[in-house]
Amino acid sequence: MGKLILCSGLRTKRPYVFTTSGSRIYSIEELCYYLYNHVYLIDEGIFTDSLIDWIGTELKLTLRAEKLKHQMLLGADLKTLVTVVLCSADYYTESEIKGLLKMLDEIIGMPHIKRNLIKANNLLKNNQFNEAILEYERLLETTEVADLTQVEYGDVYHNLAVAKLHIVGLKDASEIFFRAYERNLREESLRQYLFSVKASYSPQILEEKAREHQIDPELLKRIINEVEQIKNEAQDNDMMTEINQLKVCKTNGRIKEFYTKADEMIDSWKATIRQI
Repeated sequence: MGKLILCSGLRTKRPYVFTTSGSRIYSIEELCYYLYNHVYLIDEGIFTDSLIDWIGTELKLTLRAEKLKHQMLLGADLKTLVTVVLCSADYYTESEIKGLLKMLDEIIGMPHIKRNLIKANNLLKNNQFNEAILEYERLLETTEVADLTQVEYGDVYHNLAVAKLHIVGLKDASEIFFRAYERNLREESLRQYLFSVKASYSPQILEEKAREHQIDPELLKRIINEVEQIKNEAQDNDMMTEINQLKVCKTNGRIKEFYTKADEMIDSWKATIRQI
Protein backbone atom coordinates (compact mmCIF):
# COMPACT_ATOMS: atom_id res chain seq x y z
CA MET A 1 0.00 0.00 0.00
CA GLY A 2 2.92 2.35 -0.44
CA LYS A 3 4.67 2.08 2.93
CA LEU A 4 5.58 -0.45 5.59
CA ILE A 5 2.69 -0.81 8.02
CA LEU A 6 3.35 -2.26 11.47
CA CYS A 7 0.25 -3.98 12.81
CA SER A 8 -0.44 -4.49 16.49
CA GLY A 9 -4.01 -5.59 15.86
CA LEU A 10 -5.31 -8.74 14.22
CA ARG A 11 -4.38 -9.38 10.58
CA THR A 12 -7.08 -11.34 8.82
CA LYS A 13 -6.69 -13.86 6.02
CA ARG A 14 -9.90 -12.58 4.40
CA PRO A 15 -9.27 -9.02 3.21
CA TYR A 16 -11.85 -6.35 2.65
CA VAL A 17 -11.72 -5.12 -0.96
CA PHE A 18 -12.60 -1.54 -1.93
CA THR A 19 -14.15 -2.03 -5.35
CA THR A 20 -13.50 1.55 -6.51
CA SER A 21 -9.73 1.23 -6.11
CA GLY A 22 -9.17 -2.53 -5.92
CA SER A 23 -7.26 -2.07 -2.65
CA ARG A 24 -7.20 -5.04 -0.27
CA ILE A 25 -7.23 -4.31 3.46
CA TYR A 26 -6.06 -6.92 5.98
CA SER A 27 -5.91 -5.03 9.30
CA ILE A 28 -7.28 -2.03 11.17
CA GLU A 29 -3.96 -0.25 10.60
CA GLU A 30 -4.27 -0.74 6.85
CA LEU A 31 -7.84 0.55 6.97
CA CYS A 32 -6.63 3.67 8.81
CA TYR A 33 -3.90 4.12 6.22
CA TYR A 34 -6.39 3.74 3.37
CA LEU A 35 -8.78 6.35 4.78
CA TYR A 36 -5.95 8.77 5.55
CA ASN A 37 -4.45 8.56 2.06
CA HIS A 38 -7.74 8.48 0.13
CA VAL A 39 -9.36 11.35 2.00
CA TYR A 40 -10.01 13.20 -1.28
CA LEU A 41 -12.10 10.35 -2.63
CA ILE A 42 -14.04 9.03 0.36
CA ASP A 43 -17.61 9.85 1.35
CA GLU A 44 -20.25 8.40 3.69
CA GLY A 45 -20.89 5.66 1.13
CA ILE A 46 -17.59 4.01 1.99
CA PHE A 47 -18.99 2.90 5.36
CA THR A 48 -21.12 0.04 4.09
CA ASP A 49 -22.72 -2.69 6.20
CA SER A 50 -20.19 -5.14 4.74
CA LEU A 51 -17.22 -3.01 5.87
CA ILE A 52 -18.62 -2.59 9.37
CA ASP A 53 -19.41 -6.33 9.62
CA TRP A 54 -15.88 -7.10 8.42
CA ILE A 55 -14.40 -4.89 11.16
CA GLY A 56 -16.45 -6.77 13.77
CA THR A 57 -16.09 -10.35 12.52
CA GLU A 58 -12.70 -10.47 10.78
CA LEU A 59 -10.76 -8.00 12.94
CA LYS A 60 -12.62 -8.99 16.12
CA LEU A 61 -13.26 -5.30 16.90
CA THR A 62 -16.83 -5.96 17.97
CA LEU A 63 -17.28 -2.85 20.10
CA ARG A 64 -15.82 -0.63 17.38
CA ALA A 65 -18.18 -2.13 14.78
CA GLU A 66 -21.15 -1.61 17.11
CA LYS A 67 -20.12 2.00 17.67
CA LEU A 68 -19.98 2.57 13.90
CA LYS A 69 -23.43 1.01 13.47
CA HIS A 70 -24.80 3.21 16.26
CA GLN A 71 -23.30 6.34 14.71
CA MET A 72 -24.72 5.39 11.33
CA LEU A 73 -28.20 5.04 12.86
CA LEU A 74 -27.80 8.49 14.41
CA GLY A 75 -26.93 9.91 10.97
CA ALA A 76 -23.34 10.73 11.90
CA ASP A 77 -21.32 12.76 9.42
CA LEU A 78 -18.23 11.54 7.58
CA LYS A 79 -15.82 13.17 10.06
CA THR A 80 -17.34 11.27 12.97
CA LEU A 81 -17.19 7.92 11.18
CA VAL A 82 -13.59 8.46 10.08
CA THR A 83 -12.63 9.47 13.64
CA VAL A 84 -14.14 6.27 15.04
CA VAL A 85 -11.97 4.18 12.71
CA LEU A 86 -8.76 6.18 13.15
CA CYS A 87 -9.10 5.98 16.94
CA SER A 88 -9.27 2.18 16.67
CA ALA A 89 -5.49 1.97 16.32
CA ASP A 90 -2.42 3.96 17.33
CA TYR A 91 -1.26 4.31 13.73
CA TYR A 92 -1.77 8.10 13.52
CA THR A 93 -1.08 10.72 16.17
CA GLU A 94 -3.73 13.04 17.55
CA SER A 95 -2.31 15.98 15.58
CA GLU A 96 -2.34 13.96 12.34
CA ILE A 97 -5.98 12.99 12.91
CA LYS A 98 -6.92 16.63 13.61
CA GLY A 99 -5.14 17.66 10.41
CA LEU A 100 -7.11 15.08 8.43
CA LEU A 101 -10.41 16.23 9.92
CA LYS A 102 -9.57 19.83 9.03
CA MET A 103 -8.93 18.69 5.46
CA LEU A 104 -12.29 16.90 5.43
CA ASP A 105 -13.98 20.17 6.39
CA GLU A 106 -12.52 21.72 3.24
CA ILE A 107 -13.48 18.99 0.80
CA ILE A 108 -16.84 17.61 2.00
CA GLY A 109 -19.44 18.40 -0.65
CA MET A 110 -16.89 19.09 -3.36
CA PRO A 111 -17.25 17.34 -6.74
CA HIS A 112 -14.73 14.51 -7.20
CA ILE A 113 -12.87 16.49 -9.86
CA LYS A 114 -12.18 19.27 -7.35
CA ARG A 115 -11.11 16.76 -4.71
CA ASN A 116 -8.72 15.11 -7.13
CA LEU A 117 -7.34 18.51 -8.04
CA ILE A 118 -6.57 19.27 -4.38
CA LYS A 119 -4.87 15.88 -4.07
CA ALA A 120 -2.72 16.49 -7.15
CA ASN A 121 -1.77 19.99 -5.99
CA ASN A 122 -0.75 18.69 -2.57
CA LEU A 123 1.39 15.99 -4.17
CA LEU A 124 3.13 18.67 -6.22
CA LYS A 125 3.56 20.89 -3.17
CA ASN A 126 5.21 17.97 -1.34
CA ASN A 127 7.60 17.35 -4.25
CA GLN A 128 6.00 13.99 -5.09
CA PHE A 129 6.39 14.73 -8.78
CA ASN A 130 5.72 11.29 -10.31
CA GLU A 131 2.55 10.86 -8.26
CA ALA A 132 1.44 14.39 -9.14
CA ILE A 133 1.96 13.74 -12.86
CA LEU A 134 -0.23 10.64 -12.68
CA GLU A 135 -2.98 12.54 -10.88
CA TYR A 136 -2.95 15.50 -13.28
CA GLU A 137 -2.97 13.20 -16.31
CA ARG A 138 -5.91 11.25 -14.87
CA LEU A 139 -7.74 14.54 -14.36
CA LEU A 140 -7.20 15.56 -17.96
CA GLU A 141 -8.51 12.20 -19.21
CA THR A 142 -11.81 12.39 -17.30
CA THR A 143 -15.04 13.75 -18.75
CA GLU A 144 -15.43 15.79 -15.54
CA VAL A 145 -12.59 18.05 -16.63
CA ALA A 146 -15.21 19.86 -18.71
CA ASP A 147 -16.71 21.10 -15.43
CA LEU A 148 -13.60 23.17 -14.69
CA THR A 149 -13.36 26.79 -15.74
CA GLN A 150 -10.87 27.64 -18.46
CA VAL A 151 -8.55 29.14 -15.83
CA GLU A 152 -8.73 25.99 -13.68
CA TYR A 153 -8.23 23.83 -16.78
CA GLY A 154 -5.15 25.84 -17.73
CA ASP A 155 -3.80 25.68 -14.19
CA VAL A 156 -3.97 21.87 -14.34
CA TYR A 157 -1.71 21.98 -17.40
CA HIS A 158 0.57 24.54 -15.72
CA ASN A 159 1.07 22.36 -12.64
CA LEU A 160 1.52 19.27 -14.79
CA ALA A 161 4.29 21.10 -16.63
CA VAL A 162 5.96 22.03 -13.31
CA ALA A 163 5.92 18.38 -12.24
CA LYS A 164 7.15 17.22 -15.66
CA LEU A 165 10.15 19.53 -15.73
CA HIS A 166 11.40 17.94 -12.50
CA ILE A 167 11.13 14.43 -13.95
CA VAL A 168 11.62 14.60 -17.73
CA GLY A 169 13.10 18.06 -18.27
CA LEU A 170 12.31 21.44 -19.73
CA LYS A 171 11.71 20.45 -23.36
CA ASP A 172 8.73 18.23 -22.54
CA ALA A 173 7.43 20.78 -20.07
CA SER A 174 7.65 23.75 -22.43
CA GLU A 175 4.75 22.84 -24.72
CA ILE A 176 2.57 21.94 -21.73
CA PHE A 177 3.21 25.41 -20.30
CA PHE A 178 1.94 26.88 -23.57
CA ARG A 179 -1.17 24.67 -23.47
CA ALA A 180 -1.73 26.10 -19.99
CA TYR A 181 -1.40 29.67 -21.26
CA GLU A 182 -3.83 29.04 -24.12
CA ARG A 183 -6.49 28.24 -21.51
CA ASN A 184 -5.75 30.32 -18.41
CA LEU A 185 -4.18 33.32 -20.20
CA ARG A 186 -1.94 33.80 -17.16
CA GLU A 187 1.30 35.66 -17.81
CA GLU A 188 3.06 33.27 -15.41
CA SER A 189 2.29 30.30 -17.70
CA LEU A 190 3.53 32.28 -20.70
CA ARG A 191 6.67 33.30 -18.83
CA GLN A 192 7.43 29.71 -17.84
CA TYR A 193 6.90 28.64 -21.44
CA LEU A 194 9.40 31.22 -22.66
CA PHE A 195 11.85 30.39 -19.85
CA SER A 196 11.78 26.69 -20.73
CA VAL A 197 12.15 27.32 -24.47
CA LYS A 198 15.04 29.73 -23.87
CA ALA A 199 16.80 27.19 -21.63
CA SER A 200 16.16 24.23 -23.94
CA TYR A 201 16.61 25.49 -27.48
CA SER A 202 18.80 27.75 -29.56
CA PRO A 203 18.07 31.51 -29.76
CA GLN A 204 16.76 30.95 -33.30
CA ILE A 205 14.13 28.47 -32.07
CA LEU A 206 13.06 30.90 -29.36
CA GLU A 207 12.62 33.67 -31.94
CA GLU A 208 10.64 31.34 -34.23
CA LYS A 209 8.28 30.31 -31.43
CA ALA A 210 7.91 33.93 -30.31
CA ARG A 211 6.82 34.90 -33.85
CA GLU A 212 4.57 31.85 -34.14
CA HIS A 213 2.72 32.74 -30.94
CA GLN A 214 2.90 36.52 -31.45
CA ILE A 215 4.75 37.13 -28.19
CA ASP A 216 5.16 40.75 -27.09
CA PRO A 217 8.79 41.70 -28.01
CA GLU A 218 9.25 43.57 -24.72
CA LEU A 219 8.18 40.54 -22.69
CA LEU A 220 10.51 38.33 -24.73
CA LYS A 221 13.40 40.72 -24.10
CA ARG A 222 12.73 40.68 -20.35
CA ILE A 223 12.65 36.90 -20.32
CA ILE A 224 15.98 36.66 -22.15
CA ASN A 225 17.59 39.09 -19.70
CA GLU A 226 16.19 37.22 -16.70
CA VAL A 227 17.51 33.88 -17.98
CA GLU A 228 20.96 35.37 -18.49
CA GLN A 229 20.87 36.82 -14.98
CA ILE A 230 19.89 33.42 -13.53
CA LYS A 231 22.75 31.76 -15.42
CA ASN A 232 25.23 34.26 -14.00
CA GLU A 233 23.90 33.74 -10.48
CA ALA A 234 24.13 29.97 -10.95
CA GLN A 235 27.84 30.26 -11.63
CA ASP A 236 28.28 31.65 -8.12
CA ASN A 237 26.24 28.84 -6.56
CA ASP A 238 28.06 26.45 -4.18
CA MET A 239 26.92 23.43 -6.19
CA MET A 240 28.25 24.92 -9.42
CA THR A 241 31.55 25.56 -7.65
CA GLU A 242 31.73 21.87 -6.73
CA ILE A 243 30.92 20.84 -10.30
CA ASN A 244 33.64 23.12 -11.64
CA GLN A 245 36.07 21.57 -9.15
CA LEU A 246 35.15 18.16 -10.54
CA LYS A 247 35.91 19.35 -14.05
CA VAL A 248 39.33 20.61 -12.93
CA CYS A 249 40.10 17.25 -11.28
CA LYS A 250 39.21 15.36 -14.45
CA THR A 251 41.07 17.76 -16.74
CA ASN A 252 44.23 17.50 -14.60
CA GLY A 253 44.08 13.71 -14.40
CA ARG A 254 43.28 13.56 -10.68
CA ILE A 255 40.89 10.67 -11.25
CA LYS A 256 40.85 9.28 -7.70
CA GLU A 257 40.02 12.73 -6.31
CA PHE A 258 37.41 13.15 -9.06
CA TYR A 259 35.55 9.97 -8.06
CA THR A 260 35.80 10.76 -4.36
CA LYS A 261 34.25 14.21 -4.83
CA ALA A 262 31.64 12.82 -7.23
CA ASP A 263 30.57 10.16 -4.71
CA GLU A 264 30.29 12.79 -1.97
CA MET A 265 28.08 14.97 -4.18
CA ILE A 266 25.83 12.06 -5.12
CA ASP A 267 25.48 10.99 -1.48
CA SER A 268 24.51 14.56 -0.59
CA TRP A 269 21.86 14.64 -3.34
CA LYS A 270 20.48 11.26 -2.23
CA ALA A 271 20.21 12.48 1.35
CA THR A 272 18.29 15.54 0.20
CA ILE A 273 15.90 13.52 -1.96
CA ARG A 274 15.22 11.02 0.82
CA GLN A 275 14.00 13.85 3.01
CA ILE A 276 11.30 14.75 0.48
